[in-house]
Amino acid sequence: MPTSQILGQIRSLGYAVSIHRVNGVTEMHAVLLKDPSPDNIHIARNLDGNGPDDEYNAACALAEMLGIDLEG
Repeated sequence: MPTSQILGQIRSLGYAVSIHRVNGVTEMHAVLLKDPSPDNIHIARNLDGNGPDDEYNAACALAEMLGIDLEG
């Protein structure tokens, strides 16, 4: 599944998703829009770089944190 579809699934659950690339690190944030309390903020990081593969890995980690089954 492409990164854009993974992020689409996360957004469909009511999360705002942002992507940050700083100093060779890719970081993705997901914040639940209806309740943006600290318990509903999730951050996934890929420390290996900031290319397409790194975005994909961070998106997969973020989806896993939210209970999305990417293999099903």
